[in-house]
Amino acid sequence: MEYSKRARPDEEPKTLMPVLVRTDTDDCIRIDKNEFKIGRARDNDEIILDICISRKHCVFRCEDRDEWTIKNVSTNVTLVNGVAIPPGGVQRVNPGDTVQFSLNETFKYLFTFAEQEHCAKRPRIDEKILDSVLVKQKTFAESQECQRKELKDKLEIKQKEHIELKHQLEDLLTQQTVAKDDKENLLKQITALEDKIRACNAQEGHLNNMYSELLQKLENERLQFEVRINEEKQKWQEALNMSNQEKETLEVKMKEQMEKWREEQQAEWRRMMESKVQEEKDIQAQLLNEKNMLETRLKETEKALKEQEAKAETSQAVLCANTSDDTIASTSECIFLNLNVDQYEVPEYQIIDTIDLTEISQNILETNIKEDIYGKVGHIMDEQLTCSICSELFVKATTLNCAHTFCHHCIAMWNKKRKDCPVCRKPVISRIRSLVLDNFIESMIENLPPELKNRRKEIIQEREVSVPGPMKRY
Repeated sequence: MEYSKRARPDEEPKTLMPVLVRTDTDDCIRIDKNEFKIGRARDNDEIILDICISRKHCVFRCEDRDEWTIKNVSTNVTLVNGVAIPPGGVQRVNPGDTVQFSLNETFKYLFTFAEQEHCAKRPRIDEKILDSVLVKQKTFAESQECQRKELKDKLEIKQKEHIELKHQLEDLLTQQTVAKDDKENLLKQITALEDKIRACNAQEGHLNNMYSELLQKLENERLQFEVRINEEKQKWQEALNMSNQEKETLEVKMKEQMEKWREEQQAEWRRMMESKVQEEKDIQAQLLNEKNMLETRLKETEKALKEQEAKAETSQAVLCANTSDDTIASTSECIFLNLNVDQYEVPEYQIIDTIDLTEISQNILETNIKEDIYGKVGHIMDEQLTCSICSELFVKATTLNCAHTFCHHCIAMWNKKRKDCPVCRKPVISRIRSLVLDNFIESMIENLPPELKNRRKEIIQEREVSVPGPMKRY
């Protein structure tokens, strides 16, 4: 349907399309479809509101890339180069051909191809069309009035001729009474005038009948035209009202949908916040339970340590009570050796040093118990209080909405690349600091060896240098 001119390499191709250009004005009809309908009805591609145009007048169709035909689908006349197309007939049209819709030369167009940008757009169908219809109706009434006046003038002329003929007849009758010599000539003139008078009477009667018929015909055509115009006007008005009603309905529907969507979003946000609060409470309760369990284990360990100390004291008392009279020395804090020698031999011995085995065993026992306790606590911390990203103890422990906990620095760096949990892959909606875990870890770090404390300080300093930013809530 659209064509492009062959352009030079340095020019862009220009798009052409078939158009119908009016011969008396610069208006044009763009044929922008392969099957283009023209008529007075609303469902046509080009609407011409005139009584001379049928509701479905003609159809332009593209048979090939550059071959167009016109089909007359009405009983009214459609002319191509002055030749009428019969109803239902098809005629090929070429650039330069003239196409005329009806016998009215107002609708005479020139079929050609033009650049798309030079064609004026067809006016939108709105209330302005109704004004143009009223103007056409006024023009139609004026043309009817002109026809009526023209016929009335003809009738008046005939009446004047009839009156003149009567006057001439009266003059001849008067002359007949005066001049008796020329009676035959006067009789002939009188007979001719009477014949003319009768002919004028007949013509006058015929004109009166034609005038009456014309008035009746014009009145009927006017009524029919007004009925059609009112029907068209009512249809356009209904279409406009329907468009306005659809617009108002759509606006109301959009407002309802927006209100419903806003309520759903608020309800979903409330549910999400309630679930997050509940998850935080559950996490805090879980941490509190773990803290209570750790405190219980510490108490049990301290109790076991005290029992071991009591057993050590009891063993020491029993050992001191069983010493004999021949011991080297007697004291509550020492273990002595009893050397049995022959009674006839003189004992020869020398005290080299005194060793307090009780104090050493007690210190060893306390050290072993503390190492056992710290080993268990350290094992628990390595399993439960270690970040799964950096494999270190939590630094600024941050709990996500999925209840998994990471270092604040680690999860912030992770969320720069991905917005989900590294463990369960759920979307990260919120990040909450867990002060209970931080306080517990710091209190436990105080009892760890110095190298572990130094390692902890180095990690904290490194992460403070590369802080990713303040913690955000998603």
